[in-house]
Amino acid sequence: MFLKQLNLINFRNYAQLELNFDSRPTIFVGNNAAGKSNLLEAVYFLSTTKSGRVDEEAELVKQGESVAKIEGEIEEIKLEISLQNTDEQFSKRVEVNGVLRRAVDYIGNMPVVLFSPSDINMVTGSPSLRRWHLDMALAQVDFQYKRSLTAYEQVLTNRNRVLKRIREGKAKMDELDYWTDELIKYAKVVSDGRMAFLDSINNFQSPLGKFVFEYKQSELSVERLAQYNGREVVAAATLIGPHRDDFVVQLDGRNLAHFGSRGEQRTATLAFKLAQLEYMALTLGKRPILLLDDVFSELDALHRAHVVEVVSRQQTIIATVELENLPKKFLNSARILKVEDGKIVL
Repeated sequence: MFLKQLNLINFRNYAQLELNFDSRPTIFVGNNAAGKSNLLEAVYFLSTTKSGRVDEEAELVKQGESVAKIEGEIEEIKLEISLQNTDEQFSKRVEVNGVLRRAVDYIGNMPVVLFSPSDINMVTGSPSLRRWHLDMALAQVDFQYKRSLTAYEQVLTNRNRVLKRIREGKAKMDELDYWTDELIKYAKVVSDGRMAFLDSINNFQSPLGKFVFEYKQSELSVERLAQYNGREVVAAATLIGPHRDDFVVQLDGRNLAHFGSRGEQRTATLAFKLAQLEYMALTLGKRPILLLDDVFSELDALHRAHVVEVVSRQQTIIATVELENLPKKFLNSARILKVEDGKIVL
């Protein structure tokens, strides 16, 4: 997998950018807020149609502008995402080779793995954030998972709507039966996918440490739902299922969310991402693009050497404030581009 070209119009702090990539690792270097991370975000967004850094995608459109565009070319495929932000509404269009696609059909054309400083929330944040990391990994390599997750979320919404009508006295309990059967059907695909993924990455040997990612499944069945019926009606919400799943990150039996240092939490997150990279490579038969944002600043020399070794296995794009933490031999083999105020300075 190789991104040959990236074009931006009014994305974040970039008014216009046309950037070609070659076979070398690419390093963007510059001060904070110069726009380095925005370039990695653009590649990730082009891959997944998601940012991971913003709550409202309208924030991706350059301030003062109403339209933004992100384009990329991989192999013989041209990917394009257009954003329009007006006072009336925000809209997003995704295209493959000029043909409009649904996001569920678009994701997977350009698999990527991103590590950024904020990803430490995978360890310290809410269960929904951990589920997000799982879903974004699996959606890029498993169409059945992606389709089932989308269907599950739609069925969940409909089931909750019926629960609300039951609470209001406008529907009967047996009206849940169809939605319950559908929910269980799609939930199995989602839960099985998450379990297989975590089992797989737990078996990868990582020089970064023996981290364990323990799946906490919110099991869904007719019998368990029957136990929750009364509470579900009161809450007008489905109280169990994959939308309540979680996983715990452990080291030496310690839950790192509660008993881990910041360094351990950051290293665990990186270990997860690099294991995800290998999982995706094995599943796809080709290596995803690796995006690393400020990865080296808190690593010791041994761990930096391991990351540098991984970098050489696929196209890798790196953002960093300084180059001092990178081995000189690696720097000599990389393409280094300086970023200043939304521009590439050659």
